[in-house]
Parts: sequence; structure tokens; C-alpha cells
Amino acid sequence: MKLIRVIVVALTAAAAVVIGPQAAFAIPSGTGWSGSWKYTRGTSIQVTLDVPGAKLVANGWDSLGVRAFVLNITDTVADGKCAYVKWTGAATTEHWACGSGTTVQVTGLPSSTNAVTAVLCRDSTAHNNKTNCNVIDVPSSYTDEFIRTEGNGAHWKYYDGYSGEDWGAWITIGDVNFDYFGVDDFPSGQRWIWSWLTLLQPTCGSGTILNAAPASTLSMCSQYNIIDDLPDTYVTGTAWGTACTWSPRGLNPPKHCIKLRVPEPS
Repeated sequence: MKLIRVIVVALTAAAAVVIGPQAAFAIPSGTGWSGSWKYTRGTSIQVTLDVPGAKLVANGWDSLGVRAFVLNITDTVADGKCAYVKWTGAATTEHWACGSGTTVQVTGLPSSTNAVTAVLCRDSTAHNNKTNCNVIDVPSSYTDEFIRTEGNGAHWKYYDGYSGEDWGAWITIGDVNFDYFGVDDFPSGQRWIWSWLTLLQPTCGSGTILNAAPASTLSMCSQYNIIDDLPDTYVTGTAWGTACTWSPRGLNPPKHCIKLRVPEPS
């Protein structure tokens, strides 16, 4: 199935080159962009963000949903710019690292029971020209303790070389995996997405590409391992995906969900 998709994408991408996308709507290359968060244990969590020239690694501790983080911000390119981070949890703070190879460690951030959003950008040394901004969201485990299960998390990245798609995104929630992949500027200014849902154990799960046309969603329960494709679809702008899991037993069991966005590069 994967090989067939890669061949189709390669052929359609070649055709797109002949036609030529309209420059006014073209999505820039995202090479070097990525984002992730993952619970490595029930009490430990790591968040990462990358853009060319800047990197964020945040290590956190989770005490029954009350989380605290230490940020490491690195400027990785000698181009006279800085790495910039806006960190939003219990409050919003801003931080910079300037100078190639310079890493700034930020401690003493307020602990939070809120969801966390991190934004990483390149910025001028005057701190007045932020570009190439990347973002990741980490849901609160205070409102849903299942979130802090070891292995739960989400990540995405743009590929460095042509592999049949421009980027891939992966969500893990319990025994449910939801994977979705995109080709940008096909057609011009849009993102073509295909995806599939995998249940690894007897469980229920769902996967959805949000704001998609046509609609692309799948929900299923199974007593054995199973994988199934969602309908291929298109989105304009941010590619939002959501994966959920719930017990196949009981009436109206609670759903546990993770939402991941793949921003367009800028």
C-alpha cells in the first residue's frame, strides 16, 4: 500500500512540476522543521521544536498533572540572528539565545496544570523581527490523567529528501496509533493528506483530519490488532489531526484524545 502511494505521489509531483504552481500561493519548503512531545515515564515528559537555525528542548516533570519544565534554547547558525521561544503555560514568558552554538537554559518557570504551547522562531538581535515560527501543543494531564501514560505523545517532521511525501505526523494514545502524511502544494496552495489508524490491542480508537475537504475520519473497535485507511483528503493551512481511545467495555466510557497540528513553514 505504501509503495503504491509513493509511486502515485512521485508521478503526480512530476506532473505538478510541468504545470508549475502559482508562486503567490506556494508553500515554502519545510526542510529542518519538526516538533514533538512524549511521556518517557508517567512522571517525565520531553518537548522538542526545530527550525533551521534554532532548537528547543524542554524537559519536564509531571506530579499528578502539575508540570514544571526546564528549557534549553540553542542558536545553531552563525547568521547574526537569535533563537526565540514563547512559552505559554500558567503564564507566558519569552526567551532568547543569540550566537551560533549558544545554548540558554531557562529554569524557574512557574509550574502549571494547563496545556502548554511552545513557539520557536528566528529573531533579529534587536528582538523585533520574528520569522520561521514553529509551534507545538502539549495537552494538560491534570484534566485527563491518562495523557501521562508512558509512550503517549505526538511528533511530526519535514523530510530532508524526497520520499514520496513532504512530511509525516504520528500520534500515540494508549494502544491507538494515528499516522498522517502530506504533500504540500498539490494542488497549488493546498496540502494533500493520506492517513491510517492502527489499534494495537483490543480497544476502541478514532482518527480525524480536521478542517478537511472531503471529510476524513475513522472510528472503530476491535478485539484484535487492526489497521485501516482513512479517505485521502486536502487541507489549506495548518494540518490538524486528532486521535482518541476509549474502552470497548461499559456504557459511554470516557474518551482520551490528543490533537496535533502541522503548521505550514514560513
